[in-house]
Amino acid sequence: MVKFWGVLREQENCWRIATARRAAFLIDADAYFTALRHAVARARHSVFILGWDIDSRVQLNPGTAEAPLTLLSFLNDVLAHRPGLRVYALAWDFSVLFALEREPLPSYRFAWNAHPRLSFQLDDAHPFGASHHQKIVVVDDAIAFAGGLDLTIRRWDTPAHHAAEPGRVDPVGRPYPPAHDIQMMVDGDAAAALGEIARARWQAATGQTPAPGTAQSQQSQQSQQSQQSDDDFWPQNHFFTTRYQSAIDDDFAKASLP
Repeated sequence: MVKFWGVLREQENCWRIATARRAAFLIDADAYFTALRHAVARARHSVFILGWDIDSRVQLNPGTAEAPLTLLSFLNDVLAHRPGLRVYALAWDFSVLFALEREPLPSYRFAWNAHPRLSFQLDDAHPFGASHHQKIVVVDDAIAFAGGLDLTIRRWDTPAHHAAEPGRVDPVGRPYPPAHDIQMMVDGDAAAALGEIARARWQAATGQTPAPGTAQSQQSQQSQQSQQSDDDFWPQNHFFTTRYQSAIDDDFAKASLP
């Protein structure tokens, strides 16, 4: 068995070693988007979104019976109900080579349609020819998501990866191929550390320093005493495992066919 604590060394081959009291792997964007909505809806202080791409039009609830919910409308609604909340969204200031794949004029779209406490910035603070590829969301420094999924179009799918999936379409209704990826969800000191990365990125890109998170230490202490509360950011298992288990059951059923 590999002992990762002996392999990883801070400031030598990794930036930080931090402990998460809870951790989970979210398989595919259906699980990720569901857990993300649960956590962000409970945010009180800050939400940081870092992505290779961020698209205001991405639908967060395909495959459900609910009315379509896009990223920007969701964030605006949460901000309207949380007077102390600020949202910071930081996307790579992409090369013109990707212009046809991206939302047109994203800075203007966010500036015109976003809530006043939602700040969007394109990030070009990197060496020439490089890009920003971190895909991170941090909520109140209490829970964080990191992995291969950014909040943009043509990412959503379920683990079933059906050839014909009604929810797997882009904003203009064009279907796209199955997509498979994973996002990790952590809390505790690991989430707070990812919050540090997000704030450092924002300062490097804008020259502005966001206020430090105030909820993380309180949340960490309270969570030791109460595993779940009304404001707990951690979704219950049924929030994001039902479709995953259903897909596994389908695969086993197909494998058992003669």
